[in-house]
Amino acid sequence: MRSILKKSALLLAGALILSSCSEDDDQTTNPVAGPQSLTTIIADDARFTVLVDALERTGLDATLDGAGTFTVFAPTDMAFTNALTALGYADLDALEAGLGTDGLKNVLLYHVLGAKVPSADVSTGYVSTAAMNADGDALSLYISTMNGVQINGSATVRETDINASNGVAHVIDAVILPLSMYELISVNPEYSSLDAALMVADGSLDSVLTNMGDFTLFAPDNAAFQAVIDATPGVNDLNDLVNALGTDGLATVLLYHVTNGIILSADLPNLSSNTVNTLATDAGGSSFTFDLDIGTESIRILDGNSDTDPSTIVEVDVVGTNGALHFINAVILPQ
Repeated sequence: MRSILKKSALLLAGALILSSCSEDDDQTTNPVAGPQSLTTIIADDARFTVLVDALERTGLDATLDGAGTFTVFAPTDMAFTNALTALGYADLDALEAGLGTDGLKNVLLYHVLGAKVPSADVSTGYVSTAAMNADGDALSLYISTMNGVQINGSATVRETDINASNGVAHVIDAVILPLSMYELISVNPEYSSLDAALMVADGSLDSVLTNMGDFTLFAPDNAAFQAVIDATPGVNDLNDLVNALGTDGLATVLLYHVTNGIILSADLPNLSSNTVNTLATDAGGSSFTFDLDIGTESIRILDGNSDTDPSTIVEVDVVGTNGALHFINAVILPQ
């Protein structure tokens, strides 16, 4: 032990002498290199050659090389290979031709958040990305931390916290694609009852909310459906509720939660008389409506049924490719 300490002391002394001589010869010192940009770090990693090519094609290499703060969920080459196969494209050239350069750029931006989010700050829920829908609203994705970290139920984070001068990158094993409003519901287990109801109701509402738009959906969670089940005599589960309402009656209830057009939270106070015209209709074809009670700290929904309590909006502005979602804590019912 004593010989090791002595050797360490000699090495330290030698280092100090060399340092002193260097300072005598040149009083200037070279600055310590700081972290590199996200573009540089990604380009220097052999796992991301396709991602680098895509970033360069769309000009996003310059964005992620410049000022700003970003989080990038970075798909590996294998992730791109699998995505191209699944989508029916031979290579990145074909994908760009199919989507257009702007379309490819938007897919890449769907992997980017406008803030640095290290793994310690990742939690289950919806987040807004740098991608946009046709109206310029930020598209959302869903993160689950129940079994590792998964994004939109399709991509798993395999490596975290690759730090850069302008943000952080996390490695993922699949390319993530923007989701419709229905798909954003279907990947969240807290809304499995709504998902199931949309699939069995008349009118193929799951397909409508996937392939058509634009809509705004006020989405009740599982607890909200359970409250209706508990309050309905002879009904013990969702299947019983569907049987009690009929698939046509269920469709009316669900459409009572949907309105035409994308209405974000900032637009809700500007609605005429705070009234929302829904897609549900009465026997004469007139739209059922509900009213909004807009307070300083919350927005409540006053439905057309005197036997139900108001519902409160608990989360706003989750945006899919064809509409917006606001989440509510009770099922609303027409008169």
